[in-house]
Amino acid sequence: MTLPQAVFFDLDNTLVHRAASIDLYAERFWRDFGHAIASGGEEWVAEVIKRCDNGGYLPAGSPFASIKQAVSHGLKTEMAWRQDVEQEALLAHWERWNAVCTAAMPGAAEAVAALLAQGVCIGVISNGSHRTRLEKVACLSFASVIGLTVSSESAGVKKPDAAIFRLAAEALGVRPEDCWYVGDHPVNDVLGAARAGMTPVWLSGFHPWPDGMTQPSRRISSLVQLAERLV
Repeated sequence: MTLPQAVFFDLDNTLVHRAASIDLYAERFWRDFGHAIASGGEEWVAEVIKRCDNGGYLPAGSPFASIKQAVSHGLKTEMAWRQDVEQEALLAHWERWNAVCTAAMPGAAEAVAALLAQGVCIGVISNGSHRTRLEKVACLSFASVIGLTVSSESAGVKKPDAAIFRLAAEALGVRPEDCWYVGDHPVNDVLGAARAGMTPVWLSGFHPWPDGMTQPSRRISSLVQLAERLV
C-alpha cells in the first residue's frame, strides 16, 4: 500500500466521539445546574442533549439556527427545573464547556501513532468555529502531533466545498492527491475530499450512505482498522 504524505481527519465522530463527549458535558452540566433541577440526573441531561444535538446536524425544517440554540432550548424546556433559569445562561454554559468536554474516538491515538511511525503528517479539517476546533484538538492526548487545524471559520469556506481541502493541503505543503481524508459524513467528508483530489476514507457507522452515490474504495468501521492496515 502506498502511503500518503499527509492524512487529514474530521473531528466530530472521527477523531472525537461526539456521544461520549456529550456524556462528559452532561456530568459538567449536572455539577453546575443539578441543584436547580427537581429530578433526572446527568443521564437524562445527556439523553436530552443527544436528541437535540442530532449527531451535530440540525434536521431538515428545524426552527433553530444552530445546534447550541437547539440544545439550550431542549435543556430549558425538558428538564424539571425547580428554580428558574434563563435559556441564555444554558446557551452560555454550552459555549463555555462543550468543546472542552471532549472524548477521543476509540482507536484514534493508535491510528495517529501508526501514521506518524510511517512519516505521515497529520492535520484536521472541520466545520465550525476556529476556537472550538482548537479546544477540541487540545483535549486529545495526541494533540501535539497534529500539525494543522483548519476550521470552516478560519478558511472562510466549509465542507463539502473542495476549496477548504485544497487550502489545508497547501498550508501543509503537500498536493491534495498526496493526501487522505478520513471522515464519517458521506457528502461533507467523502465527496468533498474526493472533489478536491484527496483520497477519502469513509468511517462508517454514523451516517447512512446515500442511495445512488458510489461508495469510496477505502472504507473502515473503526479507526482501529486504519491503524491495523498501516502496521
